[in-house]
Formats: sequence, structure tokens, C-alpha cells
Amino acid sequence: MLDIFGKNYYIDVDEVIEKCRPSYPVKEIEKKEVTFETSDEPSSGLELNVFKFEVFKACIERILGEYEDVDDKLGAFAEHSSSPSFKMAFNTLLKYEILIEDND
Repeated sequence: MLDIFGKNYYIDVDEVIEKCRPSYPVKEIEKKEVTFETSDEPSSGLELNVFKFEVFKACIERILGEYEDVDDKLGAFAEHSSSPSFKMAFNTLLKYEILIEDND
């Protein structure tokens, strides 16, 4: 777990996969099913929206790779030490329920 702003968080990997699954209209799903049945290629069964996946991946890398512990001696100034890119990545992962606060 990662301690950010005095709280512990973890990454819900299953939610990343779920959020990155493409949503097809019903007709598209029927076409895909027919294609898989007639195709000689084995299907992996997992399709991801690559753009969403890459955005979430970049946010996770930003949080894990560049977060620094806040110096307690800074006091009120410590709140503003996070960069805008860190704040954006952190809030994006919270909004999409990928970064989960651990209350235990």
C-alpha cells in the first residue's frame, strides 16, 4: 500500500481491466461472436480500449514513480508541494475507482 496525504491506498487491478473494456452496441457484439466462431485464430477473450489503458497506466506510473513523502517540517507549505500532474493522476484514479482508500 502507498501512503499518500496520510491515508493508505491500493490499486484495484481488476477495475483497471473492467474500465478499459470496450463497450459495443448489441449489433457489434453479435458480429464479434459470429466472427470468433468462424475464425481459425484462437481468441484471447480479453479486449481493451488501448487509449484508456494507456491513460490509466500513465496515471499509475506517475503516482508510483514520482510521489515523494512530504516533509513534516514544512507545515502548511507541504500541502502545495505536489505537482499538478501528480494531482491530476491521483484524482483521475480516485474518480474511476482504481485507487482505493484502505480503511483497515
